[in-house]
Amino acid sequence: MRNPTRRGALTAFAAVAGALAARPAGAIGPDDETGIALLRHGAGATLRPGAVEQLLWEATKRTSIDARERPAVVEPESPEVFRHPLIAWLGEEACPPLSDAAVARLGRYLRAGGCLYIDDASPPGVDGFDQSVRREVERLLPGRVLSRVSNDHTIYRSFFLLERPFGRTARQNFLEGVELDDRTAVFYGRNDLFGAFGRDAGGSWRLPVEPGGDEQREMAFRMGINLLMYATCLSYKRDQVHVTEILRRRKWRVDEGGVVK
Repeated sequence: MRNPTRRGALTAFAAVAGALAARPAGAIGPDDETGIALLRHGAGATLRPGAVEQLLWEATKRTSIDARERPAVVEPESPEVFRHPLIAWLGEEACPPLSDAAVARLGRYLRAGGCLYIDDASPPGVDGFDQSVRREVERLLPGRVLSRVSNDHTIYRSFFLLERPFGRTARQNFLEGVELDDRTAVFYGRNDLFGAFGRDAGGSWRLPVEPGGDEQREMAFRMGINLLMYATCLSYKRDQVHVTEILRRRKWRVDEGGVVK
């Protein structure tokens, strides 16, 4: 979606973030297209090839989002994180601790209005990545911990009506998250969401979806589109069952002195 209000808000945020990083920063992506950035920490940035491209292609086809289909890959210490309203961290095994510089950068990103989606792709019974996630979230947002996201959360109705999260697997029937003010800044799912999306060079799905097959894959796409809408485009009134119009644009939080909060 192209919108002057959104362009102005995001451009202003990127400019402030650039000043904080002592380097220039522009609007989010080319021509303000919506996209997803993959966090380069552990093996996650290369874990699910083609997944982001397929999700964004579906989002463009099903919604009025103007999507940039190629994902960006960002280093956690880089000021480039501020160019992306939605960053996905994928993993399937234990990761080393983030550097202090990365913790400071990502913590500032989240407090400023960014959204981090963490996707556990490990098989049931393997919890190394889960342990790493919980350790790092506590470092990113001291004093806050992951807690269960209610089933009436906006993410389940930001575009499609859903009753629970979906992904390539059905390991967990709820999301966890961290709230900041009136929004969820961090989502954590353990159903390998992005694993449901990727296709190989021949056009076949890379991975099976279990146990629900094609129907479950479709629901995973709906979950991915809802995440994209929640994180990058919209905020909705909580008391509405479903809405089809934008009620207000999410804005980065910058005070009158130009400081990101």
